[in-house]
Amino acid sequence: MATTEELLAEILRWQRAAALPEVRKTIESALTARTADATKKQRTAYEMCDGTKPGSEIAAALGVSNQSISNWTRRWRELGIAHETGDRRIRHLVSLESLGVPLEVESEN
Repeated sequence: MATTEELLAEILRWQRAAALPEVRKTIESALTARTADATKKQRTAYEMCDGTKPGSEIAAALGVSNQSISNWTRRWRELGIAHETGDRRIRHLVSLESLGVPLEVESEN
């Protein structure tokens, strides 16, 4: 007979498999901006939100304001695709790479 821990791990695997298509849609929608460059910046910021960097470091690396990072991360938390860690840093739910979502999108020119 399986242990409680084994059963919970199995349930988690099934939950992830069932939820990933919807999570991917939510992330793609949340990380698509008016221009290809803005989309790349948002997606790069999301990827950088791995819980190890403060928002100010991410903002500086991307050349955007701290307020932009704050606005983006607040929206991501509201959508459930990111959360705040114990030390008040933001961690994404899942990496774009693991979902097959590219950082860059083609321009609509």
